Amino acid sequence: MITELTFAILKYGFLILLWAFVWLAVRSLHRDIETLSPRKSRAHRRSERRARKAVATPPVAAPARTAGGPSTSEMPSTPRSDQPTLLIVIDGPLAGSSVPLGNAPITLGRSAANTVVLDDEFVSSHHARVYRDPSSQSWVIEDLGSTNGTVVNQRRIDSPVALPARVPVRIGATTFELR
Repeated sequence: MITELTFAILKYGFLILLWAFVWLAVRSLHRDIETLSPRKSRAHRRSERRARKAVATPPVAAPARTAGGPSTSEMPSTPRSDQPTLLIVIDGPLAGSSVPLGNAPITLGRSAANTVVLDDEFVSSHHARVYRDPSSQSWVIEDLGSTNGTVVNQRRIDSPVALPARVPVRIGATTFELR
């Protein structure tokens, strides 16, 4: 026969195992939501903002033209140093990868036909496009009618927007910028 002490130990042991299971299930759900959520926690956004402010440097003034120096029309044509040359993924599954910016537009989405393939359930098959505007020679990002939208500098866009260097763009769980 089972004594009262043995029964109480089994009863409380089962209760502890049940609560451990519930805790593990909740922790697993929290981690899944945290990983797949396109919106980062407030503390994560705050630390990103602090990091961006710490890295930000004041703009460098253009050197003054001397009287005997060549004019800008006489200067050899070299790429401007303030123009971005890379699209760099800074957060998400592809963090650390980069794509060189050229004359061809860069498309982003889940489809394998895109330049940057984002394996994310919050991303449309053809989500967005980054291209150089021929009239202004600046980089532009355009949302291609995606369901969840494209967020540039914490604002959702609905029309093509000029994209300066070091401005974060979020598509699903991926954040990238031009450098």
